[in-house]
Amino acid sequence: MSKVYEYSGNMHMHTPYSDGEKLHAEIAEDAIAAGLNFIIATDHNVWVDEVEGYYENENGRVLLLSGEEVHNPRRQPQASHFLAYGAERELAPYANQPQRLIDETNAAGGYGFLAHPHEGAPEPLLNLPDLGWHDWDIDGFTGLEIWNYMSSFVNVLKREVKRMPIKHPFLAKLKALQLALNPQKYITSPEPETLALWDELLAQGKRVTAVGNSDAHGTPMNLGPIHRVIYPYDFLFRAVNTHILTQKPLNGDVAHDKKLVLDAIGNGRSWVGYDMAHSTKGFRFSGQGVDKGIIGDKIRLDAGATLQTRTPVRANIRIIRHGKTVAHIENETHLTHIPIEEGAYRVECTIPYEGKERGWIYSNPIYLW
Repeated sequence: MSKVYEYSGNMHMHTPYSDGEKLHAEIAEDAIAAGLNFIIATDHNVWVDEVEGYYENENGRVLLLSGEEVHNPRRQPQASHFLAYGAERELAPYANQPQRLIDETNAAGGYGFLAHPHEGAPEPLLNLPDLGWHDWDIDGFTGLEIWNYMSSFVNVLKREVKRMPIKHPFLAKLKALQLALNPQKYITSPEPETLALWDELLAQGKRVTAVGNSDAHGTPMNLGPIHRVIYPYDFLFRAVNTHILTQKPLNGDVAHDKKLVLDAIGNGRSWVGYDMAHSTKGFRFSGQGVDKGIIGDKIRLDAGATLQTRTPVRANIRIIRHGKTVAHIENETHLTHIPIEEGAYRVECTIPYEGKERGWIYSNPIYLW
């Protein structure tokens, strides 16, 4: 197997071009501080041109690319947000036609992901809508955003407010502040419905790629004398990220490196990592037999085919085929499996953190045929 190069990034964030607080150069500074290699800014219904490139300071550099989060602002209720990467043109005119939006993204050579597909019911006390994906009569999208850190916060908050014995807007805001001050205590994994949908689509024989992101806005929160940013960009860039593998190194040429990054994202040579619990750098999932391959590859299922998983620290590791665990091991760094059926095989890993078992690594599949 040829050498691969690993890079980490975040591909869902907002600037003042829509509803974020920091401009691109400032966000790049936070990404460098968090140790990211690339970021993609995705403002609502606007593709911002002439901001792409490498941003550098004395601590390093980061490749910033421009994407878009497209949605129909006239849809009632508001829902069905779509992340577009690499289309290189404005896609908002197609926001009211989800299938055409997907088709136009593909025709432009881009990759499209359903953003935060599952959110809980609206919470009126805090004016929190359900921004999940609601228009399911679609096909041809690249993949799913299986873990969105801010969406996880919103879902946890909705559940906590629902359990409050006394329903009052001020008490609900206090609950939001409590969660905001210690999100690590409450956010533990992607939404189970999203993982189940992913497995269902894979079982249908579809190639569906997963990404994980921050959805950073840097939104300020005020409650009397208490002022808090929910959540700072640099904090979120240390939480849920997407790690990619490329066959060539990033060399500083923007056009060259942009293609490598987008190809890895679009073809699933990647995993979603909760890097706050522990860095997922160094994770690998590979297969070999007559063919050899890594995450995102398609290899032949022959008598000698095996799948190998390696984690950077001890973890509970599962290999999953179409929603069913086919191999597992606890508190180890390696797991090997001899598959006997065709299909899409992916890896999930958990580790303890802040007193709870946390979702840690969610790999894209290796496809056996």
